[in-house]
Amino acid sequence: MHSVGPTMTLLSGKEQTEFSSSKIDIFQTNITYFPRYNFVENNNSSISIGMPVGLGIAIAESGYGDYGILFSYDVPVALDYNFGCKSTPDNEAGFGGYLGLGFGYHKVTISKSSYMDFNGGTYGPIVRGGIRISPPSFNGYGITLGLQYKKGLEKSKMNSYGMAVLVDF
Repeated sequence: MHSVGPTMTLLSGKEQTEFSSSKIDIFQTNITYFPRYNFVENNNSSISIGMPVGLGIAIAESGYGDYGILFSYDVPVALDYNFGCKSTPDNEAGFGGYLGLGFGYHKVTISKSSYMDFNGGTYGPIVRGGIRISPPSFNGYGITLGLQYKKGLEKSKMNSYGMAVLVDF
């Protein structure tokens, strides 16, 4: 099964330098492609493993009138319990959802800026969940609205809070 769409993420933590640390918040958007494989299925639910891989390129503003180029990628692995809508390829329910756990790595680089060059990655466990809808007018496609939280385990403890809007096909 497959999904694609935008994901918005707030990364929040501490930027560590040799002599100090400062709070850093980065809001960014990725385009995400999410392949998943159901390895346990019944009529109305499934357990799946998937990789909602995201990639983003944007212009970042420092707040001081300075701009930089932001590049990011997100590579998580998720184990989800899916129910109702789009839980299996044959499920035609109009409403459903998922709950899951995973582990991920998120990398952000900001360059070409006088004030905010940044090169950092974060990894850690993920908790995720969301709803899926597929009204009859969608011709078999579904829409997933999902939320996730990742606890950063690296030195900067960069946590991420994410939201996804995906089209399921």
